[in-house]
Amino acid sequence: MRFALALLMALLAAPATQAPAAVRQVTPKAIAYIPEAVTAPAPVIVLLHGAGGNARPFAQEFKQDVEARGAILLSVQSAGQTWAIRKPSSKEPDVANIRAAIDRLSATASVDPKRISVMGFSDGASYALSVGMAYPDLFRSIVAFSPGYAFSPKRLYTDQRIFIAHGRRDRVLPADNARQIVKGLEAAGFDPEVHWFNGGHEIDPQLKQAGIDFALRP
Repeated sequence: MRFALALLMALLAAPATQAPAAVRQVTPKAIAYIPEAVTAPAPVIVLLHGAGGNARPFAQEFKQDVEARGAILLSVQSAGQTWAIRKPSSKEPDVANIRAAIDRLSATASVDPKRISVMGFSDGASYALSVGMAYPDLFRSIVAFSPGYAFSPKRLYTDQRIFIAHGRRDRVLPADNARQIVKGLEAAGFDPEVHWFNGGHEIDPQLKQAGIDFALRP
């Protein structure tokens, strides 16, 4: 009896575990992780995988991060093996898929339309920069982990917030690529937050957290 009472008291005193995020197939090309605790309009991170990647396993790498922060993660699948390597336009399947996923999520979940960010790795980072700058009315901020290129639209909204992280020893998309991107952004009037780390073509764990915090900053 004493043991049972002690066990009951311990369970009552233990902190409540956080409810897991619900997985939702938003469109045929996108899945969402929505924390169960989300009730008020929540910020959204649109996640773009690398070349040859897949939206679902890539999203798994960020699932716990959004659960802890009360944000919605929307992971989109590229139309081809990688994202369109050209200036984004409304006629492209990738742009159409991203916008359709955001529209569908917004219609079925509690989304803060003023706090939608786009985040990607490798080719997904390059496309995040390109599509993010092309649609500043949609994306409040951009986070690019190890990008290799960026296409600039004719009109720029230089108040848009941009975060770039890149490995100094990256042999897939060399650091010089990122340096040229940063120079171009700065010359255009942007003030990107840039972080270098002593690694290769990867997402540095500490900078991953910094990038997520950047995307969700009020």
